Amino acid sequence: MGDTTRFAGERPVLTTRRLVLRQPVDADMPAIIDTVGDLRVSRNLARVPHPYTEVDARFFLDQIAPREIVWALTLRSTTRLIGMTGLSPTEDPDEAELGYYLAVAQWGQGLATEAGRAVLDYGFGVAGFTSIVAGYFAENPASGHVLRKLGFVETGRADRGCLATGRTEPSVELRLDASSRLC
Repeated sequence: MGDTTRFAGERPVLTTRRLVLRQPVDADMPAIIDTVGDLRVSRNLARVPHPYTEVDARFFLDQIAPREIVWALTLRSTTRLIGMTGLSPTEDPDEAELGYYLAVAQWGQGLATEAGRAVLDYGFGVAGFTSIVAGYFAENPASGHVLRKLGFVETGRADRGCLATGRTEPSVELRLDASSRLC
């Protein structure tokens, strides 16, 4: 793993037209478990087991979130968590990997794209990354659509493990460089 200095410390609250992106807190645990515990969500994520338990949520909040740039997604009209987004370190210290998920009830409303724009603004502007990568399982073309709307371009295909299904799945790898950002 590259230099993780950019991943340390408190995260600012980000706001968009419809969303608040804030640090996840212990009170989010039930919503995290409900949201990512849905196999329709977890089967689209590489690092999330299924079933997703309180132990998994506690590990995420205590061990993963502090080492990555993670935001809980809430609608501006409520404080209930509807998903997560963030940036993870890669081998390259000037690069991060974008990840996100939304509760099934929030799919198809443009919220992932809206959150993604805010995260990219932070990643390129505040954190100073020169590139951000992302990937999605080929069986989840909606995620590919989100990433392409954000300006990502395909760089290749690979097989990636999925903890929720216990299988290796075909995935599409993408990249967005700060110098070519569209949005």
